[in-house]
Amino acid sequence: RLRRMLHQVELLHQRALYDDARKMLRSVRKLARKHDRHTILLDVLGWERRMLEQRGYAGTPEEELDELLRESSTLRQELEELDQLWDRKSRIFLTLYRHGHARDKDQLKELKQLLRHPLLRDPAALRTPRARFLYHHVHSAVAWAMEDLSTCHQHLKQNQHLLEEQAERFTDEPNLLFSVLSNRIYVATRLGLHEEARRLLKRFRLLPLQWRKAPDPDLELKVFATGSSLEMALYARSGRFDEGVVLEKALVKGLEQYGERLSPLRQSGLCYQMAYLQFGAGHPDRALKWSHRQLNLKGVDEGAEVHDFGRLLNLLIHLELDNRDLLTYLLRNAERHYRERNDTPRFAAALIPFLRETMKARTVEEQHTALLAFREALEPLRDDPLQRAVFDHLDPLAWVDSKLTGRSFAELVRERAASLPRAA
Repeated sequence: RLRRMLHQVELLHQRALYDDARKMLRSVRKLARKHDRHTILLDVLGWERRMLEQRGYAGTPEEELDELLRESSTLRQELEELDQLWDRKSRIFLTLYRHGHARDKDQLKELKQLLRHPLLRDPAALRTPRARFLYHHVHSAVAWAMEDLSTCHQHLKQNQHLLEEQAERFTDEPNLLFSVLSNRIYVATRLGLHEEARRLLKRFRLLPLQWRKAPDPDLELKVFATGSSLEMALYARSGRFDEGVVLEKALVKGLEQYGERLSPLRQSGLCYQMAYLQFGAGHPDRALKWSHRQLNLKGVDEGAEVHDFGRLLNLLIHLELDNRDLLTYLLRNAERHYRERNDTPRFAAALIPFLRETMKARTVEEQHTALLAFREALEPLRDDPLQRAVFDHLDPLAWVDSKLTGRSFAELVRERAASLPRAA
């Protein structure tokens, strides 16, 4: 819209309608400043100088020229700040997309190093709301990768408030609030803030009504994919698996409707979540159906975190179904996969030997011994912040304890969720 208005300024000026052109230019300036459109404002300054020149600087005090120079300098400083923040954000996200969560101290050190930039020290020192948004955006992403969920939650909360308080400056980017809100719901779920997550999820589903009167196919797709993922994560994290599997019909319908437009990685994540819900609800046969659907998807990097967990969940499902012949074959495949990758996740390094020992066990005592050894191998993972993702995708300790105690897996997950420390 602002570009069209600038074009009208040009047309009026060409027709020598100078007063009308100046009036239109004032409207452009007002709107551009309201929405922090820096490049438009620089164009406005260029036109204002051109108009001064056109009238031979008649009645123009030097103070007006000084003000134009100051404003131009300020705009360029704000743009330089945004450019540097955007560059730092891009470099950080490139690292995150390549490696995901930090898995060792070296990756942790690399992430901390990326935050050592003068513009990422104090948001109050930044010049514009957009710069402050980028500040919190970068910090929340790095905190997520470092498994510092409380810090991540605080930065997401700050960005949500910023986007709501400065809504007029971000009217052309409604997806920013959509993304921040969905990320905050996910992190709140992982922190055990289930009431907050449910409240925010209701708000999330109503967001499209605030933006457009006409249906937006892209927005409907995002609401389905992100909303479904968040709701399934909330049920799984809180151990309410029986309630979560009720979403199966809606998920099937949504995948049929939007499947071709969803990325393979997004489809993989949704299939994994339903497989885990079915597994937790005690339906290994239905879990296997969704697990096969996930692992047979084309176009998913086999090194992706969700694919790794899908492979390992698939092994546990086959164990529950007592598919021992097939499990032997799948174990060989898994071992070969990690050997070729030369990077065996710590959970896989604990699970695969346990499954081998379970397959060998001939007595109840031997099975019990294998379970105890597996539990002992899992304990260090529970206490390692870099391994927390294991317990968000799949809670192996609750599964082991369900086998050792005879209590249901879902009941133990609910107990663990209730005992989680709440974020401030």
